[in-house]
Amino acid sequence: MNAALEFFVSYLLFPGIIFSFIFGQLFEGIDRKIAAHMQSRIGPPILQPFYDIGKLFTKEDITPEKSQSFFFNGAPLIAFGAVITAMIMIPVTGVIEPLGGSLSLIVVLYLLNIPAIALIIGGYASSSPFGVLGSNRYIIQLIGYELIFIITAITAAVHAGSYNLASGFGNWFIFRAPLAAAAMLLAVPGKLLKTPFDIPEAETEIVMGPLTEYSGPKLALFKLTHNIELLAIAGLFTALFLGGPVSVTIGAVTIPGVVTFLIQALVVAILITLIRCVTARLRIHQALKFYWGPIGFVAFLSLILAVMVW
Repeated sequence: MNAALEFFVSYLLFPGIIFSFIFGQLFEGIDRKIAAHMQSRIGPPILQPFYDIGKLFTKEDITPEKSQSFFFNGAPLIAFGAVITAMIMIPVTGVIEPLGGSLSLIVVLYLLNIPAIALIIGGYASSSPFGVLGSNRYIIQLIGYELIFIITAITAAVHAGSYNLASGFGNWFIFRAPLAAAAMLLAVPGKLLKTPFDIPEAETEIVMGPLTEYSGPKLALFKLTHNIELLAIAGLFTALFLGGPVSVTIGAVTIPGVVTFLIQALVVAILITLIRCVTARLRIHQALKFYWGPIGFVAFLSLILAVMVW
């Protein structure tokens, strides 16, 4: 009973839905604000994502007549549930060990892949030519970035000697495996559909790709998923390469692990923002060539070095 109650509280409050909702929207708001200033604009307020989500939940929920309604309506729910579960398993404090035990990294990698698959299914189920085209692009892009993302995560696990995300606490593997950290950082924009890898949702070409036919609460769930995924992936990078959420004592003041986690994750999110602000969208074949070319070589090299040296 206590275990069930603890899981319920974790899923609903911390580090579940409430925590993820608040900081996921804040990270997205900061991302927009920094991008605006880099483009000589004032930009929206940092709280704008909260307003956007709230407004979408009040809009009419429309399901296209020719869509496969079961998959079309279920896709955003599956995506949202997966990313929240991933957030529960990512260590956000230095006190408790993440769920999943010794294989928590493998489970998180699996869960963070589900939102992409759900979005692809939703695009196909919409029966919209823009949705189908965007889903086709997303499948190709996923084949490119996901292998790099997994290899670099495993490289960090090799250095830690475990697939438990808590095993790397206090160890800044970014200095031991800088190539792997750089490769993962370049794979992240593809996973988050941010420039230069926003190819499946290219607004100037195919409206919004798989999201074209979504509106109201279902669109809000996909937007929420995307924003929380930014927090989750930045948090995963923090756990793998930046020592995780370790409490720090400065003088007489102790900074809790959750605060250091949020600061480090925010730095990672800002780096992702900088990447998207200084690059232009690639074509799909360019993205695949990029991931399976130089970045793939760097990722495999980092894994080989980790196995041989450590």
